[in-house]
Amino acid sequence: MNKKAQFYFIAAIVFASVFIAIITISNKATSPNPPSFSEEGERIEIEISFLLDYFSRESISDENAKNILVNLSNSYVQKFGEDKEIFFLFGKNNSLITLTGYKGEETELFINTGSGDTIVSETGRFQNNYTLAGKYSSLVLDGSRYNFTFYPGQNVYYLIKSSYNGEIFISNGGTSSSNQ
Repeated sequence: MNKKAQFYFIAAIVFASVFIAIITISNKATSPNPPSFSEEGERIEIEISFLLDYFSRESISDENAKNILVNLSNSYVQKFGEDKEIFFLFGKNNSLITLTGYKGEETELFINTGSGDTIVSETGRFQNNYTLAGKYSSLVLDGSRYNFTFYPGQNVYYLIKSSYNGEIFISNGGTSSSNQ
């Protein structure tokens, strides 16, 4: 067997392996991977579901439920820090609803509770109460509208805003309890 041919064959395999490895690493390093909100959203959804079950089981008053939900929103604001903005909207239909969270200076946020868009001018941590006329509300976050339906019982909705590589990502969700 020709040793010179074996040497060239092995050298070609090594060269091809190194070339493929460099291309793979280069593609992985330059590929933008947007942040994943699925785990955060799932955690919030689970926590909201447990709280709504607790409210129904223990007949928690509206005032106590509000305090618990404000504490929930404050814990997520503290957890996310200034890296992400988060907004919670909760309450019952035809009732007082609460919007709480953390808003950055460049963020535009409006709420509509049935009588037109109202600007939320506070920055940093905030908490505002609004009277809901009917069962529909919406938040306009940086020009995009998110609609929410308030059913009988406690309702909790959220929006998470994050910036990554100059792009903005929004996650939203929530749930309601029809037992109250």
